[in-house]
Amino acid sequence: MPRRNQIPTRAPALFLLMGMVLGLILAREFTAPIGLVLCVAALMAGLSYGLSKQSGRLWLLSFMTATTLSAWAYGTLRFPTKPESAQLKLPIREVHLNFEIDRVMQARSQFDNASGIARIIEANATSRLEPGAKIFFRIKLAETSAFTLQNGSEIKATGVLTPIPHEVNPDSFEGYLKDSGIHYRFERTSALVLASPPSRFDQFCYGMNLRFQEYLSLYAPDGKNLDGIYTAMLLGRKAELSDEQSGRFRMTGTMHFFAISGLHIGVIATVIAQFLILIRVPRKLSPFIGLPLLYLYVEITGASPSAVRAFLMALFFWASFVFIRQRSPLAALAASAIFVLIFQPAQLWSIGFQLSYTVVLSILLFGLPLYETASEKLAPFRYLPKANWAPSQHLYAWIQDALLLLFSISFSAWLASAPLSAAFFGYLSPGAILLNMLLVNLAAIVITTGVLSLSLALFGLHSVAGFINHAAWISIQMMDTLVLGSTKIPVMILHCDGFAEWIAYSILTAYFTLLFCLHHTRSQRSSVMWLLAPAIIIAGLLIGLAKI
Repeated sequence: MPRRNQIPTRAPALFLLMGMVLGLILAREFTAPIGLVLCVAALMAGLSYGLSKQSGRLWLLSFMTATTLSAWAYGTLRFPTKPESAQLKLPIREVHLNFEIDRVMQARSQFDNASGIARIIEANATSRLEPGAKIFFRIKLAETSAFTLQNGSEIKATGVLTPIPHEVNPDSFEGYLKDSGIHYRFERTSALVLASPPSRFDQFCYGMNLRFQEYLSLYAPDGKNLDGIYTAMLLGRKAELSDEQSGRFRMTGTMHFFAISGLHIGVIATVIAQFLILIRVPRKLSPFIGLPLLYLYVEITGASPSAVRAFLMALFFWASFVFIRQRSPLAALAASAIFVLIFQPAQLWSIGFQLSYTVVLSILLFGLPLYETASEKLAPFRYLPKANWAPSQHLYAWIQDALLLLFSISFSAWLASAPLSAAFFGYLSPGAILLNMLLVNLAAIVITTGVLSLSLALFGLHSVAGFINHAAWISIQMMDTLVLGSTKIPVMILHCDGFAEWIAYSILTAYFTLLFCLHHTRSQRSSVMWLLAPAIIIAGLLIGLAKI
Protein backbone atom coordinates (compact mmCIF):
# COMPACT_ATOMS: atom_id res chain seq x y z
CA MET A 1 0.00 0.00 0.00
CA PRO A 2 2.01 2.99 -1.16
CA ARG A 3 1.61 6.07 0.96
CA ARG A 4 2.19 9.67 0.05
CA ASN A 5 2.75 10.86 3.60
CA GLN A 6 4.38 8.11 5.62
CA ILE A 7 3.49 8.12 9.34
CA PRO A 8 6.83 8.25 11.21
CA THR A 9 7.15 4.97 13.12
CA ARG A 10 10.59 5.54 14.64
CA ALA A 11 9.41 6.34 18.15
CA PRO A 12 11.67 5.14 21.02
CA ALA A 13 8.79 5.92 23.35
CA LEU A 14 6.95 2.94 21.82
CA PHE A 15 9.67 0.55 23.03
CA LEU A 16 9.56 2.21 26.44
CA LEU A 17 5.79 1.72 26.49
CA MET A 18 6.02 -1.96 25.48
CA GLY A 19 8.54 -2.64 28.23
CA MET A 20 6.37 -0.80 30.71
CA VAL A 21 3.31 -2.85 29.75
CA LEU A 22 5.20 -6.15 30.11
CA GLY A 23 6.56 -5.08 33.50
CA LEU A 24 3.15 -4.08 34.85
CA ILE A 25 1.66 -7.40 33.70
CA LEU A 26 4.44 -9.20 35.62
CA ALA A 27 3.78 -7.03 38.69
CA ARG A 28 0.12 -7.93 38.63
CA GLU A 29 0.85 -11.66 38.63
CA PHE A 30 4.09 -11.88 40.64
CA THR A 31 5.58 -9.82 43.46
CA ALA A 32 9.03 -8.63 42.46
CA PRO A 33 12.10 -8.89 44.74
CA ILE A 34 12.49 -5.16 44.32
CA GLY A 35 16.15 -4.79 45.29
CA LEU A 36 17.37 -7.60 43.05
CA VAL A 37 15.18 -6.55 40.13
CA LEU A 38 16.35 -2.93 40.29
CA CYS A 39 20.02 -4.01 40.39
CA VAL A 40 19.57 -6.16 37.28
CA ALA A 41 17.61 -3.33 35.61
CA ALA A 42 20.49 -0.92 36.30
CA LEU A 43 22.98 -3.37 34.79
CA MET A 44 20.84 -3.83 31.69
CA ALA A 45 20.42 -0.04 31.37
CA GLY A 46 24.19 0.38 31.48
CA LEU A 47 24.60 -2.36 28.90
CA SER A 48 22.04 -0.73 26.60
CA TYR A 49 23.91 2.57 26.85
CA GLY A 50 27.16 0.87 25.92
CA LEU A 51 25.56 -0.90 22.96
CA SER A 52 23.60 2.10 21.71
CA LYS A 53 26.20 2.91 19.02
CA GLN A 54 27.20 -0.65 18.14
CA SER A 55 24.37 -3.15 17.77
CA GLY A 56 20.82 -2.02 17.25
CA ARG A 57 19.21 -5.37 18.08
CA LEU A 58 21.26 -6.02 21.23
CA TRP A 59 20.67 -2.43 22.34
CA LEU A 60 16.94 -2.86 21.88
CA LEU A 61 16.92 -6.17 23.79
CA SER A 62 18.86 -4.73 26.75
CA PHE A 63 16.76 -1.56 26.76
CA MET A 64 13.50 -3.51 26.74
CA THR A 65 14.78 -5.77 29.52
CA ALA A 66 15.78 -2.81 31.69
CA THR A 67 12.43 -1.11 31.11
CA THR A 68 10.45 -4.28 31.83
CA LEU A 69 12.30 -4.96 35.09
CA SER A 70 11.95 -1.34 36.23
CA ALA A 71 8.20 -1.41 35.52
CA TRP A 72 7.92 -4.73 37.36
CA ALA A 73 9.45 -3.19 40.49
CA TYR A 74 7.38 -0.02 40.09
CA GLY A 75 4.14 -1.98 39.68
CA THR A 76 4.95 -4.06 42.77
CA LEU A 77 5.24 -0.84 44.78
CA ARG A 78 2.17 0.86 43.28
CA PHE A 79 -0.39 -1.90 43.04
CA PRO A 80 -2.42 -2.24 46.25
CA THR A 81 -1.88 -5.40 48.25
CA LYS A 82 -4.63 -7.88 47.52
CA PRO A 83 -6.57 -9.00 50.60
CA GLU A 84 -6.14 -12.61 51.60
CA SER A 85 -8.88 -15.02 50.58
CA ALA A 86 -9.78 -15.54 54.22
CA GLN A 87 -10.28 -11.79 54.65
CA LEU A 88 -12.65 -11.63 51.69
CA LYS A 89 -14.66 -14.49 53.16
CA LEU A 90 -15.40 -12.52 56.32
CA PRO A 91 -19.10 -11.75 56.84
CA ILE A 92 -20.61 -8.41 55.88
CA ARG A 93 -19.94 -5.99 58.71
CA GLU A 94 -20.68 -2.43 59.81
CA VAL A 95 -17.70 -0.07 59.83
CA HIS A 96 -16.87 3.58 60.49
CA LEU A 97 -14.96 5.21 57.63
CA ASN A 98 -13.38 8.55 56.84
CA PHE A 99 -12.82 8.77 53.08
CA GLU A 100 -12.14 11.28 50.32
CA ILE A 101 -14.18 11.08 47.12
CA ASP A 102 -12.04 10.61 44.02
CA ARG A 103 -14.81 10.38 41.45
CA VAL A 104 -18.58 10.57 41.58
CA MET A 105 -20.58 8.53 39.10
CA GLN A 106 -23.34 11.09 38.73
CA ALA A 107 -26.93 10.26 39.53
CA ARG A 108 -29.98 11.47 37.62
CA SER A 109 -30.99 13.81 40.37
CA GLN A 110 -29.62 15.16 43.60
CA PHE A 111 -31.40 12.61 45.77
CA ASP A 112 -30.82 9.46 43.75
CA ASN A 113 -28.30 6.83 44.73
CA ALA A 114 -24.90 8.31 43.98
CA SER A 115 -21.95 6.01 43.52
CA GLY A 116 -18.27 6.42 42.90
CA ILE A 117 -14.71 5.71 43.94
CA ALA A 118 -13.23 6.92 47.22
CA ARG A 119 -9.87 6.74 48.99
CA ILE A 120 -9.72 5.70 52.66
CA ILE A 121 -8.24 8.29 55.03
CA GLU A 122 -9.06 6.55 58.30
CA ALA A 123 -10.96 3.37 59.19
CA ASN A 124 -11.74 1.50 62.41
CA ALA A 125 -9.91 -1.74 63.13
CA THR A 126 -12.85 -3.99 62.26
CA SER A 127 -12.79 -2.81 58.65
CA ARG A 128 -9.26 -4.12 58.07
CA LEU A 129 -8.78 -1.33 55.52
CA GLU A 130 -5.48 0.50 55.31
CA PRO A 131 -5.25 4.27 54.63
CA GLY A 132 -4.96 4.85 50.91
CA ALA A 133 -7.07 1.81 49.96
CA LYS A 134 -9.87 2.44 47.48
CA ILE A 135 -13.51 1.47 47.86
CA PHE A 136 -16.62 1.63 45.71
CA PHE A 137 -19.40 3.50 47.51
CA ARG A 138 -23.12 3.81 46.96
CA ILE A 139 -24.91 6.48 48.96
CA LYS A 140 -28.43 7.88 48.91
CA LEU A 141 -28.65 11.45 50.13
CA ALA A 142 -31.69 12.44 52.12
CA GLU A 143 -33.74 15.36 50.89
CA THR A 144 -32.76 17.20 54.06
CA SER A 145 -29.06 16.81 53.36
CA ALA A 146 -27.19 20.07 53.55
CA PHE A 147 -24.55 19.12 51.00
CA THR A 148 -24.06 17.23 47.77
CA LEU A 149 -21.42 14.67 46.97
CA GLN A 150 -18.58 16.23 45.03
CA ASN A 151 -15.10 15.23 43.95
CA GLY A 152 -12.63 16.12 46.69
CA SER A 153 -15.15 15.98 49.58
CA GLU A 154 -13.99 14.29 52.76
CA ILE A 155 -16.84 12.25 54.26
CA LYS A 156 -17.35 10.46 57.57
CA ALA A 157 -19.99 7.75 57.57
CA THR A 158 -21.04 4.47 59.09
CA GLY A 159 -22.12 1.76 56.72
CA VAL A 160 -21.98 -1.79 55.52
CA LEU A 161 -18.71 -3.05 54.01
CA THR A 162 -19.10 -5.92 51.56
CA PRO A 163 -16.04 -7.74 50.17
CA ILE A 164 -15.88 -8.50 46.46
CA PRO A 165 -14.94 -12.19 45.99
CA HIS A 166 -11.65 -13.13 44.38
CA GLU A 167 -13.39 -15.12 41.68
CA VAL A 168 -15.62 -12.81 39.67
CA ASN A 169 -16.62 -12.55 36.03
CA PRO A 170 -13.89 -10.39 34.46
CA ASP A 171 -16.48 -8.85 32.13
CA SER A 172 -18.73 -7.74 35.01
CA PHE A 173 -18.67 -4.50 36.97
CA GLU A 174 -17.10 -6.40 39.87
CA GLY A 175 -14.36 -7.48 37.45
CA TYR A 176 -13.79 -3.82 36.54
CA LEU A 177 -13.52 -2.92 40.23
CA LYS A 178 -11.02 -5.74 40.87
CA ASP A 179 -8.93 -4.62 37.89
CA SER A 180 -8.91 -1.12 39.40
CA GLY A 181 -7.57 -2.43 42.72
CA ILE A 182 -10.91 -2.09 44.53
CA HIS A 183 -11.95 -5.04 46.72
CA TYR A 184 -14.83 -3.67 48.81
CA ARG A 185 -18.24 -2.08 48.40
CA PHE A 186 -19.57 0.40 50.96
CA GLU A 187 -23.18 1.44 51.58
CA ARG A 188 -23.93 3.88 54.35
CA THR A 189 -26.38 3.06 57.15
CA SER A 190 -26.22 6.28 59.15
CA ALA A 191 -26.13 10.00 58.54
CA LEU A 192 -23.26 11.45 56.56
CA VAL A 193 -20.90 14.01 58.01
CA LEU A 194 -18.97 16.36 55.76
CA ALA A 195 -15.55 16.30 57.44
CA SER A 196 -13.94 18.63 54.91
CA PRO A 197 -15.43 20.40 51.89
CA PRO A 198 -13.84 20.09 48.46
CA SER A 199 -11.29 22.65 47.33
CA ARG A 200 -12.45 25.93 45.84
CA PHE A 201 -11.42 24.72 42.41
CA ASP A 202 -13.51 21.54 42.78
CA GLN A 203 -16.47 23.62 43.98
CA PHE A 204 -16.05 25.96 41.03
CA CYS A 205 -16.02 23.05 38.58
CA TYR A 206 -19.11 21.52 40.20
CA GLY A 207 -20.96 24.83 40.05
CA MET A 208 -20.02 25.31 36.39
CA ASN A 209 -21.26 21.79 35.61
CA LEU A 210 -24.68 22.67 37.06
CA ARG A 211 -24.76 25.96 35.10
CA PHE A 212 -23.81 24.15 31.89
CA GLN A 213 -26.68 21.71 32.41
CA GLU A 214 -29.07 24.65 32.62
CA TYR A 215 -27.63 26.32 29.53
CA LEU A 216 -27.88 23.12 27.47
CA SER A 217 -31.56 22.79 28.43
CA LEU A 218 -32.56 26.31 27.34
CA TYR A 219 -35.79 26.21 25.29
CA ALA A 220 -35.66 22.40 25.13
CA PRO A 221 -38.59 20.71 23.32
CA ASP A 222 -40.88 18.66 25.54
CA GLY A 223 -41.28 14.91 25.48
CA LYS A 224 -38.27 13.79 23.41
CA ASN A 225 -35.43 14.02 25.96
CA LEU A 226 -33.25 15.67 23.33
CA ASP A 227 -31.75 17.89 26.01
CA GLY A 228 -30.83 14.71 27.94
CA ILE A 229 -28.86 13.40 24.96
CA TYR A 230 -27.35 16.88 24.50
CA THR A 231 -26.24 17.06 28.14
CA ALA A 232 -24.93 13.50 28.05
CA MET A 233 -22.86 14.23 24.95
CA LEU A 234 -21.38 17.55 26.12
CA LEU A 235 -20.89 16.76 29.82
CA GLY A 236 -20.57 12.98 29.84
CA ARG A 237 -23.69 12.56 32.02
CA LYS A 238 -24.87 9.21 30.67
CA ALA A 239 -27.47 9.04 33.43
CA GLU A 240 -29.42 11.69 31.52
CA LEU A 241 -30.16 9.15 28.79
CA SER A 242 -33.34 7.15 29.07
CA ASP A 243 -33.01 3.39 29.45
CA GLU A 244 -34.20 2.90 25.86
CA GLN A 245 -31.72 5.43 24.47
CA SER A 246 -28.85 3.99 26.48
CA GLY A 247 -29.69 0.45 25.35
CA ARG A 248 -29.77 1.16 21.63
CA PHE A 249 -26.62 3.31 21.64
CA ARG A 250 -24.77 0.59 23.56
CA MET A 251 -25.96 -2.25 21.30
CA THR A 252 -24.98 -0.41 18.11
CA GLY A 253 -21.48 0.36 19.35
CA THR A 254 -22.07 4.11 19.43
CA MET A 255 -22.07 4.66 23.20
CA HIS A 256 -18.62 6.24 22.90
CA PHE A 257 -20.29 9.47 21.78
CA PHE A 258 -21.39 9.97 25.41
CA ALA A 259 -18.04 9.41 27.08
CA ILE A 260 -15.86 12.50 27.15
CA SER A 261 -13.09 11.11 24.99
CA GLY A 262 -11.00 11.69 21.92
CA LEU A 263 -13.83 12.95 19.70
CA HIS A 264 -14.95 15.56 22.22
CA ILE A 265 -11.47 16.73 23.12
CA GLY A 266 -10.40 16.73 19.47
CA VAL A 267 -13.38 18.82 18.33
CA ILE A 268 -13.09 21.27 21.22
CA ALA A 269 -9.31 21.55 20.76
CA THR A 270 -9.91 22.32 17.07
CA VAL A 271 -12.50 24.98 17.94
CA ILE A 272 -10.11 26.59 20.43
CA ALA A 273 -7.17 26.42 17.99
CA GLN A 274 -9.20 27.99 15.18
CA PHE A 275 -10.42 30.75 17.49
CA LEU A 276 -6.85 31.50 18.57
CA ILE A 277 -5.78 31.65 14.93
CA LEU A 278 -8.72 33.97 14.21
CA ILE A 279 -7.62 36.45 16.90
CA ARG A 280 -4.00 36.13 15.67
CA VAL A 281 -2.46 34.48 18.72
CA PRO A 282 1.15 33.41 17.88
CA ARG A 283 1.42 29.73 17.03
CA LYS A 284 3.88 28.86 19.80
CA LEU A 285 1.77 30.71 22.37
CA SER A 286 -1.49 28.92 21.50
CA PRO A 287 -0.84 25.75 23.61
CA PHE A 288 -0.35 27.86 26.74
CA ILE A 289 -3.84 29.33 26.23
CA GLY A 290 -5.66 26.41 24.63
CA LEU A 291 -4.51 23.56 26.86
CA PRO A 292 -5.58 25.20 30.18
CA LEU A 293 -9.02 25.87 28.66
CA LEU A 294 -9.19 22.27 27.49
CA TYR A 295 -8.17 21.00 30.94
CA LEU A 296 -10.79 23.20 32.59
CA TYR A 297 -13.45 21.54 30.42
CA VAL A 298 -12.15 18.11 31.50
CA GLU A 299 -12.43 19.05 35.18
CA ILE A 300 -15.90 20.57 34.78
CA THR A 301 -17.15 17.35 33.19
CA GLY A 302 -15.86 15.32 36.14
CA ALA A 303 -12.35 14.38 34.99
CA SER A 304 -13.30 10.84 34.03
CA PRO A 305 -10.40 8.54 33.08
CA SER A 306 -11.39 8.67 29.39
CA ALA A 307 -11.42 12.47 29.44
CA VAL A 308 -8.02 12.66 31.14
CA ARG A 309 -6.55 10.18 28.63
CA ALA A 310 -7.93 12.20 25.72
CA PHE A 311 -6.56 15.43 27.22
CA LEU A 312 -3.09 13.90 27.56
CA MET A 313 -3.24 12.76 23.94
CA ALA A 314 -4.21 16.29 22.91
CA LEU A 315 -1.44 17.76 25.07
CA PHE A 316 1.31 15.66 23.48
CA PHE A 317 -0.10 15.97 19.96
CA TRP A 318 -0.47 19.74 20.26
CA ALA A 319 3.01 20.10 21.72
CA SER A 320 4.53 17.94 18.98
CA PHE A 321 2.90 19.95 16.21
CA VAL A 322 3.95 23.28 17.66
CA PHE A 323 7.39 22.72 19.20
CA ILE A 324 8.87 19.68 17.46
CA ARG A 325 10.13 19.95 13.92
CA GLN A 326 9.86 16.25 13.06
CA ARG A 327 6.34 15.44 14.15
CA SER A 328 5.56 11.92 15.26
CA PRO A 329 1.95 11.18 16.19
CA LEU A 330 3.00 7.70 17.34
CA ALA A 331 5.56 9.16 19.74
CA ALA A 332 2.94 11.57 21.11
CA LEU A 333 0.48 8.70 21.53
CA ALA A 334 3.05 6.53 23.32
CA ALA A 335 4.12 9.43 25.56
CA SER A 336 0.54 10.03 26.68
CA ALA A 337 0.06 6.31 27.47
CA ILE A 338 3.29 6.25 29.48
CA PHE A 339 2.19 9.33 31.42
CA VAL A 340 -1.15 7.67 32.28
CA LEU A 341 0.47 4.41 33.38
CA ILE A 342 3.03 6.18 35.57
CA PHE A 343 0.32 7.81 37.67
CA GLN A 344 -2.39 5.15 37.30
CA PRO A 345 -0.80 1.80 36.39
CA ALA A 346 -4.09 -0.05 36.99
CA GLN A 347 -5.49 1.76 33.94
CA LEU A 348 -3.74 -0.86 31.81
CA TRP A 349 -6.59 -3.28 32.63
CA SER A 350 -9.31 -0.73 31.92
CA ILE A 351 -11.28 -1.57 28.78
CA GLY A 352 -11.59 2.17 28.15
CA PHE A 353 -7.80 2.57 28.15
CA GLN A 354 -7.36 -0.39 25.83
CA LEU A 355 -10.03 0.81 23.41
CA SER A 356 -8.75 4.39 23.36
CA TYR A 357 -5.18 3.55 22.46
CA THR A 358 -5.79 0.60 20.16
CA VAL A 359 -8.33 2.57 18.13
CA VAL A 360 -6.06 5.62 17.72
CA LEU A 361 -3.10 3.36 16.91
CA SER A 362 -5.14 1.53 14.27
CA ILE A 363 -6.20 4.82 12.68
CA LEU A 364 -2.58 6.01 12.49
CA LEU A 365 -1.08 2.77 11.20
CA PHE A 366 -3.87 1.56 8.93
CA GLY A 367 -6.67 4.10 8.56
CA LEU A 368 -4.66 7.08 7.32
CA PRO A 369 -2.51 5.03 4.90
CA LEU A 370 -5.70 3.41 3.59
CA TYR A 371 -7.25 6.83 3.01
CA GLU A 372 -4.20 8.23 1.23
CA THR A 373 -3.87 5.17 -1.02
CA ALA A 374 -7.58 5.08 -1.85
CA SER A 375 -7.75 8.81 -2.55
CA GLU A 376 -4.71 8.51 -4.83
CA LYS A 377 -5.99 5.51 -6.79
CA LEU A 378 -9.58 6.73 -6.98
CA ALA A 379 -8.79 10.38 -7.70
CA PRO A 380 -11.45 11.68 -10.12
CA PHE A 381 -10.61 13.62 -13.25
CA ARG A 382 -6.91 12.85 -12.74
CA TYR A 383 -6.06 13.61 -16.34
CA LEU A 384 -7.69 17.02 -16.23
CA PRO A 385 -5.89 19.98 -14.59
CA LYS A 386 -7.70 21.24 -11.50
CA ALA A 387 -7.72 24.73 -12.95
CA ASN A 388 -10.08 23.43 -15.66
CA TRP A 389 -12.49 21.68 -13.29
CA ALA A 390 -16.12 22.78 -13.25
CA PRO A 391 -17.70 23.64 -9.86
CA SER A 392 -19.64 20.36 -9.97
CA GLN A 393 -16.37 18.45 -10.44
CA HIS A 394 -14.81 20.21 -7.45
CA LEU A 395 -17.88 19.33 -5.39
CA TYR A 396 -17.80 15.70 -6.52
CA ALA A 397 -14.09 15.39 -5.68
CA TRP A 398 -14.62 16.96 -2.23
CA ILE A 399 -17.52 14.63 -1.39
CA GLN A 400 -15.59 11.56 -2.53
CA ASP A 401 -12.52 12.57 -0.52
CA ALA A 402 -14.62 13.18 2.60
CA LEU A 403 -16.35 9.80 2.26
CA LEU A 404 -13.03 8.00 1.77
CA LEU A 405 -11.62 9.66 4.90
CA LEU A 406 -14.71 8.81 6.96
CA PHE A 407 -14.70 5.20 5.77
CA SER A 408 -10.97 4.73 6.40
CA ILE A 409 -11.18 6.09 9.93
CA SER A 410 -14.40 4.23 10.77
CA PHE A 411 -13.17 0.93 9.31
CA SER A 412 -9.77 1.06 11.03
CA ALA A 413 -11.40 2.02 14.34
CA TRP A 414 -13.82 -0.90 14.03
CA LEU A 415 -10.99 -3.34 13.29
CA ALA A 416 -9.27 -2.41 16.56
CA SER A 417 -12.40 -2.25 18.71
CA ALA A 418 -14.30 -5.30 17.40
CA PRO A 419 -12.25 -8.01 19.23
CA LEU A 420 -12.43 -6.13 22.54
CA SER A 421 -16.15 -5.41 22.13
CA ALA A 422 -16.81 -9.09 21.43
CA ALA A 423 -14.78 -10.24 24.44
CA PHE A 424 -15.89 -7.69 27.04
CA PHE A 425 -19.37 -6.57 25.93
CA GLY A 426 -20.63 -9.72 24.21
CA TYR A 427 -21.59 -8.23 20.87
CA LEU A 428 -20.22 -7.35 17.45
CA SER A 429 -21.58 -4.42 15.49
CA PRO A 430 -20.57 -4.76 11.82
CA GLY A 431 -23.04 -2.01 11.07
CA ALA A 432 -21.05 0.35 13.29
CA ILE A 433 -18.65 0.93 10.37
CA LEU A 434 -21.39 2.61 8.32
CA LEU A 435 -23.25 4.00 11.33
CA ASN A 436 -20.21 5.78 12.73
CA MET A 437 -19.54 7.28 9.29
CA LEU A 438 -22.99 8.83 9.43
CA LEU A 439 -22.90 9.84 13.08
CA VAL A 440 -19.41 11.25 13.56
CA ASN A 441 -20.08 14.45 11.61
CA LEU A 442 -23.43 14.92 13.33
CA ALA A 443 -21.74 14.44 16.71
CA ALA A 444 -19.04 16.95 15.76
CA ILE A 445 -21.78 19.46 14.87
CA VAL A 446 -23.48 18.85 18.23
CA ILE A 447 -20.24 19.32 20.17
CA THR A 448 -19.26 22.43 18.21
CA THR A 449 -22.69 24.06 18.63
CA GLY A 450 -22.67 23.05 22.29
CA VAL A 451 -19.36 24.81 22.89
CA LEU A 452 -20.66 27.90 21.08
CA SER A 453 -23.93 27.83 23.05
CA LEU A 454 -22.15 27.53 26.41
CA SER A 455 -19.74 30.33 25.50
CA LEU A 456 -22.58 32.70 24.57
CA ALA A 457 -24.63 31.77 27.64
CA LEU A 458 -21.68 32.54 29.91
CA PHE A 459 -21.78 36.09 28.52
CA GLY A 460 -25.50 36.38 29.22
CA LEU A 461 -26.72 35.81 25.63
CA HIS A 462 -29.25 33.18 26.67
CA SER A 463 -31.66 33.75 23.79
CA VAL A 464 -28.93 33.28 21.20
CA ALA A 465 -27.65 30.22 23.08
CA GLY A 466 -31.17 28.74 23.05
CA PHE A 467 -31.43 29.33 19.30
CA ILE A 468 -28.13 27.52 18.77
CA ASN A 469 -29.36 24.68 20.99
CA HIS A 470 -32.20 24.12 18.53
CA ALA A 471 -29.65 23.60 15.75
CA ALA A 472 -27.92 20.98 17.90
CA TRP A 473 -31.22 19.22 18.67
CA ILE A 474 -31.89 18.78 14.95
CA SER A 475 -28.60 16.87 14.65
CA ILE A 476 -29.38 14.92 17.83
CA GLN A 477 -32.80 13.92 16.46
CA MET A 478 -31.12 12.68 13.28
CA MET A 479 -28.57 10.69 15.32
CA ASP A 480 -31.24 9.08 17.48
CA THR A 481 -33.36 8.21 14.44
CA LEU A 482 -30.41 6.60 12.65
CA VAL A 483 -29.46 4.55 15.70
CA LEU A 484 -33.06 3.46 16.31
CA GLY A 485 -33.42 2.44 12.67
CA SER A 486 -30.17 0.46 12.72
CA THR A 487 -31.36 -1.68 15.64
CA LYS A 488 -34.12 -3.03 13.41
CA ILE A 489 -31.65 -4.40 10.84
CA PRO A 490 -30.66 -7.96 11.90
CA VAL A 491 -27.08 -7.99 10.57
CA MET A 492 -26.17 -4.72 12.29
CA ILE A 493 -25.70 -6.38 15.70
CA LEU A 494 -24.37 -9.88 16.42
CA HIS A 495 -24.52 -11.22 19.97
CA CYS A 496 -21.44 -13.24 20.93
CA ASP A 497 -21.47 -13.93 24.67
CA GLY A 498 -18.54 -16.16 25.61
CA PHE A 499 -16.01 -14.76 23.14
CA ALA A 500 -12.60 -15.63 24.63
CA GLU A 501 -10.42 -12.76 25.82
CA TRP A 502 -7.18 -14.53 24.83
CA ILE A 503 -8.42 -14.71 21.24
CA ALA A 504 -9.15 -10.98 21.24
CA TYR A 505 -5.69 -10.08 22.53
CA SER A 506 -4.01 -12.55 20.16
CA ILE A 507 -5.83 -11.03 17.18
CA LEU A 508 -4.79 -7.50 18.11
CA THR A 509 -1.19 -8.51 18.78
CA ALA A 510 -0.90 -10.14 15.33
CA TYR A 511 -2.67 -7.19 13.69
CA PHE A 512 -0.39 -4.49 15.10
CA THR A 513 2.76 -6.59 14.68
CA LEU A 514 2.01 -6.96 10.97
CA LEU A 515 1.30 -3.24 10.58
CA PHE A 516 4.56 -2.26 12.28
CA CYS A 517 6.48 -4.70 10.10
CA LEU A 518 4.90 -3.32 6.94
CA HIS A 519 5.67 0.24 7.95
CA HIS A 520 9.27 -0.49 8.88
CA THR A 521 9.96 -2.43 5.69
CA ARG A 522 8.44 0.47 3.74
CA SER A 523 7.10 -2.08 1.30
CA GLN A 524 5.85 -0.61 -1.93
CA ARG A 525 4.72 -3.96 -3.27
CA SER A 526 1.22 -5.09 -4.00
CA SER A 527 -1.49 -4.00 -1.63
CA VAL A 528 -2.15 -7.69 -0.95
CA MET A 529 0.23 -7.59 2.02
CA TRP A 530 -1.75 -4.73 3.52
CA LEU A 531 -5.00 -6.62 3.04
CA LEU A 532 -3.65 -9.22 5.47
CA ALA A 533 -4.17 -6.77 8.36
CA PRO A 534 -7.99 -6.62 8.20
CA ALA A 535 -7.99 -10.30 7.18
CA ILE A 536 -6.32 -11.17 10.50
CA ILE A 537 -9.04 -9.37 12.45
CA ILE A 538 -11.92 -10.86 10.48
CA ALA A 539 -10.47 -14.39 10.54
CA GLY A 540 -9.82 -14.12 14.27
CA LEU A 541 -13.37 -12.95 14.91
CA LEU A 542 -14.76 -15.89 12.93
CA ILE A 543 -12.58 -18.33 14.90
CA GLY A 544 -13.71 -16.78 18.18
CA LEU A 545 -17.36 -16.97 17.16
CA ALA A 546 -16.94 -20.62 16.13
CA LYS A 547 -15.58 -21.49 19.60
CA ILE A 548 -18.55 -20.02 21.48
